[in-house]
Amino acid sequence: MKAESLGEIVSADVLIVGGGIAGLSAAITVKEKNPALDVLVVEKATAGWSGKADRGGGILAFITPADTPEEFIRYHVHHIGCFLEDQELLREYAYACNTVLDRLDFWGVKLSKEKDGRWKYVKNPGPNLPWGLAGVDLDMCRRLHKRARRLGTRFLDKVTMVDLLKEGERVVGAVGFSIEDGGCCLVQAKATILANGSQNYRVLPMWSAGRGDGIAAAYRAGAQMRNAEFGSFINMVHAVTREVIFGAEDHMFNARGENISARIRPAAQSDICAMSAVGWYQEHASGFCPVRVKTEENLLGIGSEVLFASDLVWDRPAANAFWSRLWEKAKAVETDGYAGMPEIIPGFIGELSPVKVDHDMATSLPGLFAVGDVSYSGSAWTGAVPSPPGRMRGSGLMNAVWSACKGASSAALYAAGQDKLPEVDRAQASALKQRMFAPLSRTKGASALVLIRAIQDSVTPVKYSNFKSEKRMQEALSMVLEVRQKLPELKATDPHDLARCHEAASMALCAEMFYRAALERKESRGWFVREDYPAMDNVNWLKWIILKDKDGEMDISTEDIPIRKYPIQP
Repeated sequence: MKAESLGEIVSADVLIVGGGIAGLSAAITVKEKNPALDVLVVEKATAGWSGKADRGGGILAFITPADTPEEFIRYHVHHIGCFLEDQELLREYAYACNTVLDRLDFWGVKLSKEKDGRWKYVKNPGPNLPWGLAGVDLDMCRRLHKRARRLGTRFLDKVTMVDLLKEGERVVGAVGFSIEDGGCCLVQAKATILANGSQNYRVLPMWSAGRGDGIAAAYRAGAQMRNAEFGSFINMVHAVTREVIFGAEDHMFNARGENISARIRPAAQSDICAMSAVGWYQEHASGFCPVRVKTEENLLGIGSEVLFASDLVWDRPAANAFWSRLWEKAKAVETDGYAGMPEIIPGFIGELSPVKVDHDMATSLPGLFAVGDVSYSGSAWTGAVPSPPGRMRGSGLMNAVWSACKGASSAALYAAGQDKLPEVDRAQASALKQRMFAPLSRTKGASALVLIRAIQDSVTPVKYSNFKSEKRMQEALSMVLEVRQKLPELKATDPHDLARCHEAASMALCAEMFYRAALERKESRGWFVREDYPAMDNVNWLKWIILKDKDGEMDISTEDIPIRKYPIQP
């Protein structure tokens, strides 16, 4: 078989899949470390305009001059990650994260500064938390894209990468297709970096870019997954607009006028916790609904509006315009009777990010690295929380850049140590191509959107994903497996529909990972709440749950956390 018959073949020293903030930061870092390396960024949308960063808060959590890394580490282990962290990597993050601000500033990203040049920051949501939030404008990815181009990075847009190419156990590139014309594209690479985000199941629009493509590709190639049970993040949102109401979880009232928050959140929290969704669910199950938020008491919500949608704190024109539109939309639908007490519901976001990486952001497969949201929980430094945001707003952007710099440095060294580009295994590439395009060959079959909605039905209800029990999770898993049985019947009408087919397959795989890992963890810890195992169990469950494909089935094992060598003990 001639190589040309497989489609367009592109080569690069370093292939980066994903053109959001993590992928762009990785590209810049590789070129700064070794300008001679040929770097290619492949993005299924448009690099510089893709990913979640441009639709987020534009905040970066860092250690302020009033805080210390050691205070941050202690707080994190006791109150956020609940001893499930890799404390060594957490320590590295704590002592290195502030360099990210300097790096972004050098790359041309606009961060807010005081007149004396210090970073302008706020202590939000409270002054007692050992970190602060720096403000960055939402055009950051455009600025990083410009920097990466100037350094010689190549870009290939409107191409989605579906599967990884391998030479033995080593990853040597990827195969995908153009969503414009459907042409097959194979990329040969000495090193491959996944930077294409977490799994968010296309539920809420602000986070819908995270569709688990890289997670699924890594899993199918044989990479290990870790912490997949932490993939059910929610924000409390306006019941009508589905826009986030910051601070709502602290001021929830049921239909009888009772303060739910005072019962389930008696102490100050670093961020929204899983009990917010649990409390909402229990009120609805008891018939004391709807649940509303008292706007006048929600100082965090009022402060957030000032912070995000005005220039009173930070000078951020793009962010101000974006957030102002969202708040105007929410206010426009409020009725006179409940203008001060809008109904709220848990807005399911997900944030499954389980690709397992070591301290160099290298996966369990040689030649494959994973940075940003695709491996945030898989890196294990955040512990028992969905990541991002890891119950620490501003850590998502910070981790994306920090991990990208680490992973890109490692990938650059790895690529430089390879003598030549690997050869494409024609038989392997042909099989992957045939599987990839199979939905286009079917004249009848299952609709991707129908299966996506079925997956959403299995993960979004609080009773399945946030307030867990074995019975309810088994019910949800059976729904997921029913979708999985229909995946071989997927039918696509054009390249865009073909992309949806592969997203549906990724969502089904990620949902299965989530429930299988969650069924394995028989305790409650951090964000993870089980009704049938309500206590934290440090005797039996100071463990990471590892998932891996084994002959087409999901193999589940555990890895003891080396807690004895860590400085902070339970």
